[in-house]
Amino acid sequence: MSRRGENIYKRKDGRYEGRYIKSRAADGKAVYGYVYARRYDEVKALLAEKKAGAAAAEGSAMTLGGWLTDWQNARTELKESTRLLYRRHIRNTIIPKIGGIKMKAVTVEAVQRFINSLSMAPATVRLVFVILKAALRDACDQGLCADVCGKVRLPREPVKNVEILTPAQQRRLEASLSESNDAGILLCLYTGLRIGELCALRWRDVDFEGSALSVRGTQVRQNGGLKVTPPKSRASLRTIPLPDFILDKLRALPRDGEFVLSHMGGPVEVRSYRRRFKRILAEAELPDIRFHALRHTFSSRALEVGMDYKTLSEVLGHASVATTMDLYVHSLDEYKRSQMDKLREIYAADLPSGAAVSGA
Repeated sequence: MSRRGENIYKRKDGRYEGRYIKSRAADGKAVYGYVYARRYDEVKALLAEKKAGAAAAEGSAMTLGGWLTDWQNARTELKESTRLLYRRHIRNTIIPKIGGIKMKAVTVEAVQRFINSLSMAPATVRLVFVILKAALRDACDQGLCADVCGKVRLPREPVKNVEILTPAQQRRLEASLSESNDAGILLCLYTGLRIGELCALRWRDVDFEGSALSVRGTQVRQNGGLKVTPPKSRASLRTIPLPDFILDKLRALPRDGEFVLSHMGGPVEVRSYRRRFKRILAEAELPDIRFHALRHTFSSRALEVGMDYKTLSEVLGHASVATTMDLYVHSLDEYKRSQMDKLREIYAADLPSGAAVSGA
């Protein structure tokens, strides 16, 4: 019997036999080579030498497309939705453009030309580069190519225009919520839930006695069906305290199945809920904003009433306070101004009645 993962066997004649992949046939099937020795440690050393030579030979012939295909198939630790995203960009974007070059020919210039050729939004280009960089980093660790991605320049992302409803627009939106499932829009306005988290919310996630809800999953579409998967990060697993008026709205909802937002006993699909949201905006004559603007609106209202950034970051499920502050820097500027304005009260209190202010 061979030891786990070594492909070394003891033969009937007393010798040890080691097997390794020498090359691959045109159809991708492995072509095996063999080494023999009287002692186990001898055949193990021979096998390591042959494997190293075969790997070097394979690396010199392997293309980037071949490596990417093998690499993505081996990433079984990724969430299914992430694997599908990687596979789509590898198949549709990376391989058609540079998949034919040999691994040893992967250079900074080759990767830079590829990045420059992409006519996509800067955020999408960055995502494609993240995938390519991860694959090339692992290839570099195996000696198949040089470390090239550290010197590649990416396009600058434009400053994001965060969409936020004004208080008057928010009141108009809330007054336009007429169907039972529209309570989900109100819930997002006062908790900052993402739409995927909202549509994945189950009744068991709502603690009416503790006045809180737990975010435990997000809705995704995989292989033509709906699934609830763990959130995108550990920080997204969180508990959010709920005000009484939101709890009252949830208590009034019909319980047709396990999901808070339900349709015929099952969950409401994200795409369907987005369409419902767009109809409400049109009927209320409100700006055609994205659903995610409700999350931004919640954040701005929370800062306006004095919620600190650390608390807000935890409620939103951000990985760090820095993420929250970078995203809502406009609110931070307004907060700093309001705090600086408080110095007027100190100044006015210290002045004697009728005193004049002299220039410095």
